[in-house]
Amino acid sequence: MSLFSPPDYELTKLLGETSVVKVWLAEQISVRRKVIIEQLIDDSTQMRDGFFAMIRAKATMDHPLVASVIEAVNDDTHCFYAYEWLAGRTLEQIIASGDTMPPAKVAHLLKRIAEVQLHIENRATATTPIALRDIFLDEQNVMRLSNLATSGARGQSTSTEDLRTLGQMLPPLIQLGASGASRVSTLLNWMTGGNSEQIVSWKDVRHYADQIEQQLASAVAASANPIVSTKKQPTKPPSLVPWIIAGGVAVAAIVAIVLMQEKKPEVIEAKKASLPIEIPSTTYKGNDGKELQMRQFWLSAHEVTILEYNDFLESLEQLTSQQRKVFAHENQPVTKNNYIPEDWDNILAAATKKAVWKNRQLSFQSPVFNIDWWDAYSYCEWKRGRLPTQEEWGAALRLGGTDPLALKVLTWTDVTAEDVTPAGFTGMAGGVKEWTRRPVPNPANPLAAPQWVLCGASSFSPKGGALQCTYLDDRNTRSDEIGFRVAYDHQTDEWWQICRQVILPISTIHSHQRCVTWSID
Repeated sequence: MSLFSPPDYELTKLLGETSVVKVWLAEQISVRRKVIIEQLIDDSTQMRDGFFAMIRAKATMDHPLVASVIEAVNDDTHCFYAYEWLAGRTLEQIIASGDTMPPAKVAHLLKRIAEVQLHIENRATATTPIALRDIFLDEQNVMRLSNLATSGARGQSTSTEDLRTLGQMLPPLIQLGASGASRVSTLLNWMTGGNSEQIVSWKDVRHYADQIEQQLASAVAASANPIVSTKKQPTKPPSLVPWIIAGGVAVAAIVAIVLMQEKKPEVIEAKKASLPIEIPSTTYKGNDGKELQMRQFWLSAHEVTILEYNDFLESLEQLTSQQRKVFAHENQPVTKNNYIPEDWDNILAAATKKAVWKNRQLSFQSPVFNIDWWDAYSYCEWKRGRLPTQEEWGAALRLGGTDPLALKVLTWTDVTAEDVTPAGFTGMAGGVKEWTRRPVPNPANPLAAPQWVLCGASSFSPKGGALQCTYLDDRNTRSDEIGFRVAYDHQTDEWWQICRQVILPISTIHSHQRCVTWSID
């Protein structure tokens, strides 16, 4: 078996060698790109079979953040496979150099890693243990992971061990003293299993990291280069995180007693923060009078704002076109290559200055508009939610005994306006018409093909108010009257928002009946 360069590849540097394989940095000549080649040395049949069983497992990995297999060759002359070369530095190299990162960026990394791990878990793929050398950051700070898939059955403790490894290894990456440092540190402690009262899964990590990142989004936007050299950092007080964690249970008990004595209702605080509102499992009577059994879900208290949608677009700018496909619907037209609303630059400029766009006063808290169904779907995927169905939208409208006909259609205003239902929803009778999840028969022509539904009136087409339904044949439709809100199948309390509202030395957050503590940065 040849150990010379395989066809179409030029071996440029030996990266590692064992008694079984050699690992090379190479160039794929036909397309002039760097690749990694792993070449089998032991030519026995048993070794070949095991080698290619591993390669087949790696080839099934189809996540855009994971290095993919390019090709594999197994013949009389060559036995190797080529896979993506990942640009940038590994987290191991970054930490070894003494560099740190803002907590928001560390939270973003944790969220992306968790997304990959959930993808792997859902497919029950066996993997080798994760290490910091497997996590890469390129010059645009886009994270990619080595392909750790291997043959065989997935171990029951694989996820727990990977959580523990990263929880133990990542704390030196956090820029101490920066806003959010204690929250990220506490999450990492949970990953290690250091708090027996707060055992987390990769799903939990994704959820908590997403909330931390959203809270600290302004810090990310203000940082041109999120990697910070510790050599340039001023001396900061030591972190209180170990003390907070060590005394967490005792302090939580004390604060819980104080809160009970003061009788501060956390649910009311959550509504003030415009958190998603729970619609419990119930029997719901629709516009046609029919009763439907509705399962529990949560719905955004208000329509998605210009600021929230701009955060989404800015987040996508950090990804390659291939990576953005994670959030796209499987049937999205190939011609649609972005989610930017029409005239977005002018809309955003007017919102920034609280100025007028086409006779419409805008601010960052105005409902976003000029949104087609694909835009709304992808935003919801990015938020780890989904679009509500027409039935769910109607159930949310009636929650708390709302009389839909009593809701007034206000003139154009921010989403925080007082056109509010008893349950706390705003903008259901005005603002913008809102996309829903799936097509349904139009009552005006029930035998025709199902159509896509917009629920509610807009401030510019008020007829029908909250009971107005607009039926469309084309989900590519964009209009300055069309926006959306997000539904969730799981509780999405932005606990960090509640943190900021509780006027105590520390804040308490209740999670699955357990009380935990956070310090205020």
